[in-house]
Amino acid sequence: MKRFFVLAGIAIVILCQLSCSSDEEQAKIENPAIADAADGFIAAPVVGEIKLESMYEDEVRRLATKTPIEIITAIEGTSKIIVEAEFRRVQPSGFGFPLYECVLTDEAVTAMGGLAQGMSGSPVGTSGRVFGALAYGEAWAKAPYRFWVTPIDAMEATLNHHTFGEFLNPPAAPGAVVNSTYAAVKTPITLSGVSPDRLQQLSLHLADTQFNNVEFFSRIGGAPAAPPANASLNLSAGDMIGVAIVTGDVVNSMGFGTVTQVYGDKFVAFGHDMFRDGKASLPVYRAVVDGIVPSTQIAYKSATAYGNPIGTVTKDLRAGIVGELGKLPPMIPVTVTYQPVNSPAPIQTHHKVAYGQEWAIPVVAATTLDAIRSEISAGTIEAKVAISFKETENVYTESFRSISPDPFEAVLENMDVIVQSFTDILANGAGRATIDEINISLIDIPNILHTEITDIHVIGEVKQGEEATFVLEMLPHWSAAGRNRKMYREVKLQIPEHFVTGPASLSIAAVTEYGFNPFSNPFAPPPESLDKLIGQLKDTQFDKGLVLVTLATLEEEPEQIDPALEAFFEEFFEAFFTDLFDTQPEDGDTQPEDGELPPENGESPPENGESPPEDGEIVEIIDEEELMDDLAPAPRPIPITGTALLVNRFIVTGETEVEIEVLPAVVEAEPEAETDAEVE
Repeated sequence: MKRFFVLAGIAIVILCQLSCSSDEEQAKIENPAIADAADGFIAAPVVGEIKLESMYEDEVRRLATKTPIEIITAIEGTSKIIVEAEFRRVQPSGFGFPLYECVLTDEAVTAMGGLAQGMSGSPVGTSGRVFGALAYGEAWAKAPYRFWVTPIDAMEATLNHHTFGEFLNPPAAPGAVVNSTYAAVKTPITLSGVSPDRLQQLSLHLADTQFNNVEFFSRIGGAPAAPPANASLNLSAGDMIGVAIVTGDVVNSMGFGTVTQVYGDKFVAFGHDMFRDGKASLPVYRAVVDGIVPSTQIAYKSATAYGNPIGTVTKDLRAGIVGELGKLPPMIPVTVTYQPVNSPAPIQTHHKVAYGQEWAIPVVAATTLDAIRSEISAGTIEAKVAISFKETENVYTESFRSISPDPFEAVLENMDVIVQSFTDILANGAGRATIDEINISLIDIPNILHTEITDIHVIGEVKQGEEATFVLEMLPHWSAAGRNRKMYREVKLQIPEHFVTGPASLSIAAVTEYGFNPFSNPFAPPPESLDKLIGQLKDTQFDKGLVLVTLATLEEEPEQIDPALEAFFEEFFEAFFTDLFDTQPEDGDTQPEDGELPPENGESPPENGESPPEDGEIVEIIDEEELMDDLAPAPRPIPITGTALLVNRFIVTGETEVEIEVLPAVVEAEPEAETDAEVE
């Protein structure tokens, strides 16, 4: 029946062509849309390459209400058809340009579900002309379908628009309830390798205004396919295109829309933004439409990219996207190596992610894990990440370990934090960080490698200047526990010689209780370069199996100070500081020169600061070293000390504390001096 409809449509086109005699009429696109609801005819495909003349705002404003207009779009395959509609009015939008309100009148297309996601960008205008791109539809779509068109004037202005990214020159990157009566005819973005049950988690993860005008769909396949036999080599208005975000072994993510107009080696499409990134760098593929998929909200085009990329999306703005044909963009190689529990050999997958879409790297890592793992079960994941950059030879490496009921989400969140440390311009103020390559290694461990600190045992006495031995007792998860259900680790702590004796508190706490690396410097200055940022991020890393052992003197309650004694000290310090700072000479006094000692009784001062001896006085020679030893301050008492212990591969939680007694060091008695008699 479907073939009958198409053949009937073609026959009508041929009859219309034979009946047309005017040269002016021959110049128009001959493709009347048949919209007989009773017969269910669908318009015949447009033959040949489409070239449309632009129709600007001043002329559109002169169109009468209900002027017949045409939408050129692909409904199935690569062929394009004309869909009938009517112009209504020019509406202010608040976007800096107006929108044209129109109504879909083609009953055959209405019967198929009306407007569909993926139609955005379809050229709209009178016969042979284009005044804009189909861009927005009613939020709650129902016949008659109203839609709004972005003017071709605004889309052409994007060709010469300078994006913020061009001024900043970074790598091309990345309240009250108000209900809208209209919404963008969204760009459908397909994600292969993602199971449908993961879409809700991804939606929460990608909850951002950046994704307002796109709709994610999980699908089978999605990688660019072989080109169909009748594929055109040229790009023209109404063609379907795919804009790649990710291509690879497991994950393929592609956004689909329609070309509005072509200007030599440049084109405009979509009629609204994709991610509104401004400067962009995404590869463009030709696409084939597999059909319209009905939906209770709004239908969408099922499309597949094919062949090799043909160009690059260079701008992503509110009025649409801009692309350049022939120019192909670089992409980020992402290698994910996964070591499953049930396989002795790791599985390696390769992907490429578009610059500016680094948000997709965590999705690639988590989805690859999820696809190969083939189950949702709790476990321990060990990961190692290595990122190389174009701006430096310094490679950033980071490891993380997670225990989660769903490792998919744990990998997604951890990878997101790592990637954003460099790609988020606000987070990275140290310098440009263009990812050259990223390698991710994921190891799936069958045991739940978690253990809780339960007790600490003191072995022997704790004395000043000696090494104390403690035993840490932990309770691991039953899947990783031994026969006795407990784990023990020995801790050696050197007690300083001048540690304060008496009662002390011995505490052991997992670093996870702190939530950050306690050995890093929280007051470190902001990094001045990418290399320094890499170093600073490495300093903040910590192993979740790290345990801190701390020995601290117990503070005694301060005694009550006698009020009279307190008053005495106040008077003393007041007089002391007055004498110290009151150095002004009195009237008539002469101030000595710098470094000069004032003479006494007119006598010259002695040399080298020596005092002349009195008559008959015996001068004592002072040993300077002995004097310095006598004057040297006593060693300050040490009130706190500690060490660290690493429980390999485990995530340790909890803390414990015990009170102990620090004993003074044993002082050996010095041998008695020998007398002269003993010597003899």
